Amino acid sequence: MVGNASLLRLIRNRRGNAVVEFALIFPLLLVILFGITEFGRAWMTMNVLNTAAREAARLAVVTGPDVPAATAKAQEVCQAAGITPNVVTVTGPEPDDPERRVTVTIQADFQVLSGNLLGTFSGTIPLSTSSIMRHESF
Repeated sequence: MVGNASLLRLIRNRRGNAVVEFALIFPLLLVILFGITEFGRAWMTMNVLNTAAREAARLAVVTGPDVPAATAKAQEVCQAAGITPNVVTVTGPEPDDPERRVTVTIQADFQVLSGNLLGTFSGTIPLSTSSIMRHESF
């Protein structure tokens, strides 16, 4: 049986364990937290780019292949979310395409913010999306 004095000694010897364990795990927790945050931001950016491409393609197929109007619509949707697209491309409908498809492609750079805080990964990630719709006949 362990006496009271040896039990107190055992408790005193373990007081710093929690601090040491926390100091070892804390950087890993920060990397996971910021990784989840950046993934969420990148996912939101892709959703905005998809919406912009879809809106521009819809405008192009309903009103006719008006490339400047479709490009302006895509940039308008992106800028409403604070995203600056690098390239907006509107193509179609091709004369030999029986389905008269219009394709809108948007490319943008995703700026990683959390990497600068942790010093792990910083920079930009190129994102690209396309939307294809059939041109409506009148």
